[in-house]
Amino acid sequence: MISNVVKQGVAIDINLNDYDPKQVQLLYEPMIVVDDKDCMLGTATKKDVHLLSNINNGLIHRAFSLFLFNSKTNELLLQQRSPEKITYPNLWTNTCCSHPLYNDQELDGGQGIKHAVIRRVNYELGCDFLTNDDLHYLTRIYYRAENIPNDHLFGECEIDYIVVAFKNFNLLTDLKPNLNEISKIKLMPLEQVEQLNEETITPWFRMIIKSGLLKQWWKSIPNDLTNFLDEDRRFGLTSGMNPNLLFRDVGLSRDGG
Repeated sequence: MISNVVKQGVAIDINLNDYDPKQVQLLYEPMIVVDDKDCMLGTATKKDVHLLSNINNGLIHRAFSLFLFNSKTNELLLQQRSPEKITYPNLWTNTCCSHPLYNDQELDGGQGIKHAVIRRVNYELGCDFLTNDDLHYLTRIYYRAENIPNDHLFGECEIDYIVVAFKNFNLLTDLKPNLNEISKIKLMPLEQVEQLNEETITPWFRMIIKSGLLKQWWKSIPNDLTNFLDEDRRFGLTSGMNPNLLFRDVGLSRDGG
């Protein structure tokens, strides 16, 4: 196992004093570095995996995106990222977007992702009503994008595990957003999500909407999730992929979003 794979990257001096102290502290979390088949290579800090200098040298990390649907209203919970976020501040996105950590609880591509989702929704949203049994995998996507606004320093290059949950909850009483992470939360129906201004949403969320994947998932939950698992064979999974998931590139260019 490679313990540190950022030797390929180019060192860049960044004045971290320009950023929010809490967000800077999170830059030292250990991420899971993978290849383009999602085979684990080792670890690097959150800062290093998001530096464009390392992304341009092929550094990919593992991530997840949670889509939490309200089972009573059939609406999706969206969040607006706080202005303190170092990447994609102030943009709207799906319920929770984060990373599993390089530790014993979250290294596994299955249960590890669930552990990471539960940890982060509690931290970001004050959400304590989701359990492992509520979480369902749909697919993994591989994408690359530069930061917005483009600072020419940071970006994303992820294999992103898509996780959905379908639960009845109250926006006001069941959630307590961490304002260092989230400015606002909102429930939206599919039609409203599809009409969001592209300049106000994160690149991965934009491409999931534009590709039609979100609409497919939305129409299929909670009863027809197995339909997507049947696509494993049609999309030709590589040996590094979990057989319960499928891989699809949603089409972000390698030059950014």
